[in-house]
Parts: sequence; structure tokens; C-alpha cells
Amino acid sequence: MDLWTLFLICLKVSLLSFGGTAPLPLLQDELGRQRGLLTDDDFALALAIGRVSPGPAGLFVLPVGYFTAGLGGAVVAGLAQAVVALGVLGLLRAHTWLAHVAAVRDATRAIQVATAGLLLAVGYLILWGTVRSPLDAAVAAIACGLLLGTRLDVLLVLAAAAGLGLAGALLGWR
Repeated sequence: MDLWTLFLICLKVSLLSFGGTAPLPLLQDELGRQRGLLTDDDFALALAIGRVSPGPAGLFVLPVGYFTAGLGGAVVAGLAQAVVALGVLGLLRAHTWLAHVAAVRDATRAIQVATAGLLLAVGYLILWGTVRSPLDAAVAAIACGLLLGTRLDVLLVLAAAAGLGLAGALLGWR
């Protein structure tokens, strides 16, 4: 994929999502399902890298760019996010003036709920695309339970998952 096209895709995705992991479903659809450039494993790895890396939650876009087009892909993915972030500063000011308007408040809420639904759909696709053994299913279930039922840091959960995976490999559970 050429870098200009990747930049435009990342720009579009950044414009249509609202930070954090919200771009994931759109990127998975555009680069994975429609263009076949990335697998569910690629998206799962990019998300894991983004979660363990310091910085914003949306950092997973950089490895997505890298997996798609190398170092240049990571750079243009980051630039696309930066362009949108700078533009959002102006919109944020306008939103503070209009947040009391019921239509603006309702539209913002609907976007948040739709984003949650998109994240659930992508999570489902990644889960069923990466779970290949009972150990994988157990690790996924334990990680989900820990994150939903405790206040453990995501990094600790990912480190524990890596430990379980390593133990499984050493003990021949795969």
C-alpha cells in the first residue's frame, strides 16, 4: 500500500472516531476486511503493543501503520492522528459552547454508544480469530474477568498473560 493512501485512510478513521480504541473497528474494516492487508492477529498484536506502550490509548494505530507499510506507514499513521488532534482542539471549544443543547448532547451520546458497539464487534472478531487452543480461551477469559472485575492495570494483565503463554509453551500445553 502506498503511504498517501494509508495516510488518507488513517486520517478518515481519525476523523470518524473519538480517540482511545475507537479507530480500531474502522481500521480493521478498511485494512483487514476490505483490503486484506492485515489479519486479526495483526490487529490483536497492534492493540497489545499500544496498550503496553507509554502514551495515549490510540497508540495502537502506529503498529497498524507499521504492519501495513513499514516504518513509513507508522510515521504517516501518527501524522494523520496528529492532524486530526490539532483540528479537534477548535471543535472542542465549539462543543463547550454547545454542550447544553439537547441535540448536541444526544448526538454525542449516540456516537459514544455506537463506538462501544463497534468495539464489541471488533473484539469478537479478534477473539475468534486468535483463540486457537483451550489455553488461549482460558487466557482470554481470565484477562476479561480480571479487567472487568478488578482495578488491575492492563499492563499487569498482559504480563500475566505472557507468563501463562510462556508456561504453556514450556509445559507443552499448546
